[in-house]
Amino acid sequence: MPGLGQAGRGLYSEFLLSNTPRVAAIDGNGHIGWYSGGQSTEAAAARAITLCVQHGGIDCHPYAEDLSIVWPGRQWQPTLPPGPFVDTMNYGFVPDARFLWHGPAAALGVVVWSHGTTGTVDSRGVQPPSFLRVFNDAGFDIVRFDRAPMVDNPIRAAGWLRDGLALMRRQGYRLVVAAGQSRGGWTSLQILDTAGLADVVIATSPAAHGSGASLNLTAQDDDLRALIGNAQPSRTRVAIAQFANDPFMSDGDTRISLMERLRPKTGGLLLIDRPPGLSGHLAAGSTAFNQRFATCLLHFATEPKPPVTCAP
Repeated sequence: MPGLGQAGRGLYSEFLLSNTPRVAAIDGNGHIGWYSGGQSTEAAAARAITLCVQHGGIDCHPYAEDLSIVWPGRQWQPTLPPGPFVDTMNYGFVPDARFLWHGPAAALGVVVWSHGTTGTVDSRGVQPPSFLRVFNDAGFDIVRFDRAPMVDNPIRAAGWLRDGLALMRRQGYRLVVAAGQSRGGWTSLQILDTAGLADVVIATSPAAHGSGASLNLTAQDDDLRALIGNAQPSRTRVAIAQFANDPFMSDGDTRISLMERLRPKTGGLLLIDRPPGLSGHLAAGSTAFNQRFATCLLHFATEPKPPVTCAP
């Protein structure tokens, strides 16, 4: 990149791990500012230029906007993904255009991302968490498993996901990762009852039993015990993250003891258990989780010998 030294390239590397809308601005003389978030790319650009100037830049302009390079003489546009692999009234498997698209033949693999659910809010189309940027930048395609809220129950969703993962195999993906948050994480774990559907499962704050008056943590622990009992021995690697102060978790120690029962049934088990500084049901969607654990999860998914812990 024009004029950037080691420190500037480090900042740009952080930018590449951020979700859209995002813009990185430079002045060509070593100064950079970047911003992720807000309502539009235009608003992110204004903020990035301001930050570049605050860092000492003169005549700062956008270098990268979302997934494109816009710097004069270096313009580059990403390949647009195809339409949905599956598109029904109830669910879909949709390549997310906010991530780089490689295609089954060129990709290292695919991450099928399952969102959480409230039962009423429609989460279809919601951008997957930023920790998947590490996978995307390493060569994985990102496909959303979108479900309509009123028909999204655990049994039905798990059946749809099994079909979708089998479809990813038929598409030619070499490495299939089933990942999800909350109910999406729970559904990703459910597919362990069928060996070979996924090479890797990543479940963050897995939960299944509603909220408020409908939240039954004892029943959820019983269902988790059954889910783990139904898991079939396979070479699938399983990573699970849980966090302190999660209202959908009865007891962290109980959860860990249950999840340990998966170890002999898997090709590797990685448990991220209540890491300091991360709290609540949505902690895996934070920048802090991305910075601390995304690369470790990528190594867990791809290295010949998966790590058993994520070092600081």
